[in-house]
Amino acid sequence: MDDKDIVAMYFDRDEMAVSKTIEQYGAMLTRFAGKFLKDKRDVEECVNDTYSKAWNSIPPNCPDNLFAYLAKICRCTALNIIEKGSAQKRSVQLVELTTELAECLPDQSSTYSNEDNISELVNEYLRTLNKEKRAVFIGRYWYGESIAAISEKTGFSESKVKSMLHRIRGDFRKYLNEKGESL
Repeated sequence: MDDKDIVAMYFDRDEMAVSKTIEQYGAMLTRFAGKFLKDKRDVEECVNDTYSKAWNSIPPNCPDNLFAYLAKICRCTALNIIEKGSAQKRSVQLVELTTELAECLPDQSSTYSNEDNISELVNEYLRTLNKEKRAVFIGRYWYGESIAAISEKTGFSESKVKSMLHRIRGDFRKYLNEKGESL
């Protein structure tokens, strides 16, 4: 069964849509949530909330790529679970990632405060990167991987990964400025 068939089941309000989603993407979503959440119960809660949010948001949304849609929901849900935790339990890595990206992303008062526009600009920028840089950027800022994990996957030294990320953020900042987006 492909994504279009499953999405059609959601539109028909067929409860089997959730079962088919679990069957097709459950293991991948669990691994994905596990990259953000260390507690097995939190991972389970996150994935279950993802299914519920998908049920409530399809329709009106009609995703072409169901896994990408679910992954976005799952990621936001995981970040909400982390945020709910006490300040002492907050993920240091999440704070670090937020701080890193704050260097180049516009604030809420910006002319591009619309999330869709920012997403569009990020996607446009990612298409300008070569495969290696794109993998490092996505590994760090989408999957929340540590510098060490990215280094291990790519074979680059940790200092090279840090340097690449620093340069990519700088280039992204310039890209946003060229597109008329000020920080």
